[in-house]
Amino acid sequence: MCRNALILIVHPMLRINLQRICKVRGVERPTLYLQSCGLTVTTATRAVKGEYENFSMETIERLCLIFHCTPNDLLEWTPPKSSNIPETEPLYALRRLDKVSSVSQLINNASLEQLEKMEQIIKTELGM
Repeated sequence: MCRNALILIVHPMLRINLQRICKVRGVERPTLYLQSCGLTVTTATRAVKGEYENFSMETIERLCLIFHCTPNDLLEWTPPKSSNIPETEPLYALRRLDKVSSVSQLINNASLEQLEKMEQIIKTELGM
């Protein structure tokens, strides 16, 4: 018997959140961007709107290659409101409580000195 048999979920609480990664990556028109990367209009639109419930592994792989990320970067988990799922549950790592800022917006508001510091940090992190 499943150890969590009492917390079966009727509505999926684990979903792909492309709005988040598009905002971080500075993609202002995600549907058009995904189409330009080879996704069909239908797939791109549904993906961006969060209307897809069953992504194929191929589509998830394509999204990861497009956004240079892992599947965990695409996923977001919201625990059911009436659940008693302990916070030690590994899915809690996929909760996205912090609001994501548009990187391009942050860059546009930075001073030249701050931009130079960011450039150095980025180069260090990327090993450049």
